[in-house]
Amino acid sequence: MTASGRRLRWESLADAFNVFAIHTAVYRLLGGRLVGRNMLILTTVGRKSGRGRSTPLFFVRDGADYVIVASNGGEDRHPGWWHNIRSDPNVTIQVGRTVIRCRAEVATAADRPRLWSQLDAVYGGYRRYRTATTRELTIFRLRPSPRTH
Repeated sequence: MTASGRRLRWESLADAFNVFAIHTAVYRLLGGRLVGRNMLILTTVGRKSGRGRSTPLFFVRDGADYVIVASNGGEDRHPGWWHNIRSDPNVTIQVGRTVIRCRAEVATAADRPRLWSQLDAVYGGYRRYRTATTRELTIFRLRPSPRTH
């Protein structure tokens, strides 16, 4: 609780302790081991700063694609990385020790029910997030880019 009696929000705690930066550093140090399955590190280009911004996220596979959701913990506003992807859909992900360049695309309406089922199986909190917010949570497909030689 804060001095005014309001509960601290998750992002306030994350900012205060830089939880995402710590999680990302541990993930990279251990190559994804010990931090759970179905976790990746998404790196976007900051739309204002132009610098790389990394965020740990749950994912599922759908064919060759990696699928993530911009839930922001069920908040009514999009996470910062959502804005970065909308500005520049070229992203990098790290899965274990493998780094992959991808292009982010919004999942089609036809794919959403099937993808939600898979995402809910990885993290049950997504169900609660969908009911906690008035916005539609965006599901992104991260399509690996063809390798250039």
